[in-house]
Amino acid sequence: MISGYVKCLVLRKHLTNLCLLYGLTMLQNDMLSCFECGYFGGQNPKEQILLAIKHLLREIRPYALSLIEAIGLRDEQLMSAIGNSYGDIYEKHLELA
Repeated sequence: MISGYVKCLVLRKHLTNLCLLYGLTMLQNDMLSCFECGYFGGQNPKEQILLAIKHLLREIRPYALSLIEAIGLRDEQLMSAIGNSYGDIYEKHLELA
């Protein structure tokens, strides 16, 4: 991302947190290359990565729904029983059943 492209500092912070969460999740799934090159050394990387993920999740949680709604997914793309764009959860439950 080009520096300054996202003007809103709060949005930039949220997007950075989402990118960090993605990177840590990928690292948690495949740490072999970090062990092979000696980056992790004698530490306990699994625990450290899990702590970092939990920290980011605490940071993202209050804004998660707003961030998801900002993407603008159509009802057909979002397979969720939570509801639809006009709030009729019962129709969505019936449709998914």
